[in-house]
Amino acid sequence: MVNYFELGPHKRLNDIVVAGSHDAGITGGGSNVQTQAVDIGGQARAGVRVFDLRIAAAATPGMHGKLKGVELRAFHADGKLMKNEAKIRHLEDLGRAVGVQRTKLKGGAFGLGLTSMLDSARDFVTSNDGGTEFLLLKFDKCLNWQLIAEACVNVLGNTIYRGGGNLNTTSLRQLSGHVVVLFSTSGMSALNGAYGPRDGILPFRNLYDKTNGDSAYSQAFVGLQYYGKGGTSVARPFSKRSQNETKQGKLMDGAKLLGHPDVMGMMYWTSTGIFESIRKRNEKMWEPPNVMRLRRLWAQGLQEFVFHRNPLNVPPGSPAIGPLRRRYLPNIVMIDFADNTKCQHIRALNDLSATDLAAL
Repeated sequence: MVNYFELGPHKRLNDIVVAGSHDAGITGGGSNVQTQAVDIGGQARAGVRVFDLRIAAAATPGMHGKLKGVELRAFHADGKLMKNEAKIRHLEDLGRAVGVQRTKLKGGAFGLGLTSMLDSARDFVTSNDGGTEFLLLKFDKCLNWQLIAEACVNVLGNTIYRGGGNLNTTSLRQLSGHVVVLFSTSGMSALNGAYGPRDGILPFRNLYDKTNGDSAYSQAFVGLQYYGKGGTSVARPFSKRSQNETKQGKLMDGAKLLGHPDVMGMMYWTSTGIFESIRKRNEKMWEPPNVMRLRRLWAQGLQEFVFHRNPLNVPPGSPAIGPLRRRYLPNIVMIDFADNTKCQHIRALNDLSATDLAAL
């Protein structure tokens, strides 16, 4: 199993590079929708530490007295393909009647249930293998935020991270054995103060997104701050790998302008699109020549280490991450169809020496 704690319990979250799971809960659906093959527990054991989750309420079969049932589940669909209606339903996740936005999809797919994903996350960080590790559940573009927060608090129990503070600079020792729950800015607003850091519900900010106002890094921010964006043009349905590589390269060039060394970078090595099989495209992205492209693209985000101008005298064989002063580091590499082999490639980025990076 991929282990990050062994990098050093003193390491801060923004000192290391981890694998992230893109649309982590979508383990089924059409070939142009499915993005993962195993559940959250399987992804965690493979080495994923950041999980991208979108949650909506889907109808369930059967009746609960006079009420129909719904379940909070992962979904993958364009907003134009979603029909959302306010209903009173029996919510399976909480075991009671609630007011809820019920969603029907005209395309895309529903995925794993939220409760089962939370169960898997809790079980991983309390297992013999995962007891020193951590998981970050990143919720975005969801509906029914307060219900999601209540489910997270109830199911995760003592494993939910309530330490608060700036996650970027939080140590692996502090995160060890915990599941960190992260809500988008709009999600936190929807909670209206009902849940917050004291309960284990923390915000995240994408500094690439200018719609939320100030995009400057703040050391006082309680939660996670990162820079990055996935996705490629819908108008260009083919050559997704090269499109993604070009886009991510430009994003990392732009990230250098942020200037603050504690910003966490998020890089996407994904290939979703309307046409073709995501799995087949993804397999090509992990062929040996393309793995080298991944390493080079990742290293591009490290150009601000500026070896020749670095005031520190760093031995050529020393680890590149840590002793060098950086302005931007791609800390999270988001992937489709996460497995041990892919996660091992990403885990190995932590072990590259200064000489290795120069060779890239």
